[in-house]
Amino acid sequence: MRKIRKYICSLLALVGLLALSACADTWDNHYDEQGNNVSDKTLWDEIASRSELGAFRQLLESCGYDKTLDGDQMLTVFAPAGVLSLDGTLTADEKVTEVIENHVCRFAVSASPLLAEPKNILMLNGKRGLLKYEGGAYQLAGKRLTETNIRCRNGILHIVEGQLPFFCNVWEYMSKGTDYTKVCDYLYSFNELVLDEEASVPGAVVDGQITYVDSVVINYNEMLYRLGKLNDEDSLYWMILPTNDAWEKAYERVSGYYCYNEKNAERDSLQRHYAQLAIVNDLVFSQPWQPSPLDSIVSTTNDTFYRPLETLLPEYGSFGDGIECSNGMVFPVDTLRFKPWESWHKRLQVEAENTRGREYTDNCDLYKRNLSAASAYYSKVSQTSYVEVMPKSVSANPSITFSVPNVLSAEYDVKVVFLPQTLSTDRSNVGLPNKLLANLSYVDEKGKTATVKSSYLYPDAKRIDTVTVLENIRFPFCNYGETETTTKLKIQSQVLSKERSDYSRTLLIDCIILEPVKR
Repeated sequence: MRKIRKYICSLLALVGLLALSACADTWDNHYDEQGNNVSDKTLWDEIASRSELGAFRQLLESCGYDKTLDGDQMLTVFAPAGVLSLDGTLTADEKVTEVIENHVCRFAVSASPLLAEPKNILMLNGKRGLLKYEGGAYQLAGKRLTETNIRCRNGILHIVEGQLPFFCNVWEYMSKGTDYTKVCDYLYSFNELVLDEEASVPGAVVDGQITYVDSVVINYNEMLYRLGKLNDEDSLYWMILPTNDAWEKAYERVSGYYCYNEKNAERDSLQRHYAQLAIVNDLVFSQPWQPSPLDSIVSTTNDTFYRPLETLLPEYGSFGDGIECSNGMVFPVDTLRFKPWESWHKRLQVEAENTRGREYTDNCDLYKRNLSAASAYYSKVSQTSYVEVMPKSVSANPSITFSVPNVLSAEYDVKVVFLPQTLSTDRSNVGLPNKLLANLSYVDEKGKTATVKSSYLYPDAKRIDTVTVLENIRFPFCNYGETETTTKLKIQSQVLSKERSDYSRTLLIDCIILEPVKR
């Protein structure tokens, strides 16, 4: 993979050099033929000599950027004439990124008839602006170029009628101002500096470890991979952006689903971590993935929300009413309106054929059965597999127990999906229903194991039957992310000897479901 990446990088570099050469040739030919606008001045010399660029010149000097424009690097500067609009809160680095490098791009970019078609210009800060010819003049990002193609020794200077607008990307926008500090602080807390081995220059091996002559360190944030690359200028996102008030209300609501048993020493930190993660999990939507946004939108974590402008964003008349960013739109809200069962409080499903956390008694045999594509039940059975639990003797009543992980401190209906007895390998059971009991065990408010028993269950022997064995069960403690699962469902046959001819003791189970109670 590294070799492939290095090859691609080399190829891109070669293409870039060829493009630069072609651009330079076109530029040289254009100006050599005219025989004017040729100068030995650097870009900095030319900017410093022009009174209309005084504000821009002062900014360049104050940030030390005059040295960059006085060097040998080939650049194009779209210098803004007149007064600059500078936010007084900007740091020196932010002035460079948001103002200076918003007007500078690499290589020589001329505004000539040879490039009369609209051209997307990539600025040094990663932002893009459209250079086009319209109304008898060249424009960049909607601003008119009052003077073009001033040739300098190290690039080209264009004069723009005013400062070009700077658009934050979605990732940058949330850090502006004080309204979104809660969500911003949480997402930015995942920033970490990591070594970019591909870009770094390796040195000697010391104690079995590679050292680096030139180390390149980059910022890594796992949320940019979990939620979306919100700092990528070539992407398009919509983000529901909670204000601090919305964040606090959401946390008060969501954290109640992540209450851990007092025996868990990390209960407070786990509650805070998972509640905050649940809040941000469905804030981001990739715009190209939304074919019918008025009907429904799908988050980058693959959750679907219907009629979003009515249910999630009633403050906005359309998706065009948000705040424009360089790579999408943000929709600030004072209330997050996600329904729990659509976002963090989802259905839990345990496949019966999964062996982890599953137990069964010695008086029975358990077999995993796989359905063939020719079976009438192939598309109706979860993962096309199930278990068949058979008694070892005619008097044995099988019992099987399933662990249910990641239960939240919330209400659920407990269901079991049974399959028809026609799928049993014991043909004597065909047409006979089960007679069962279900016991649910979990940790109660006192930290002890509590058990809830169902009434007798009689699944339909002739069809797939989803049976609700217990309703409105509230778990006082969650088990989300814990290594030890404390929620278990036991299913046991209850056929008496005298009932052998009326009921089957063979169990055919597809899965266990905990369905969120919608309130």
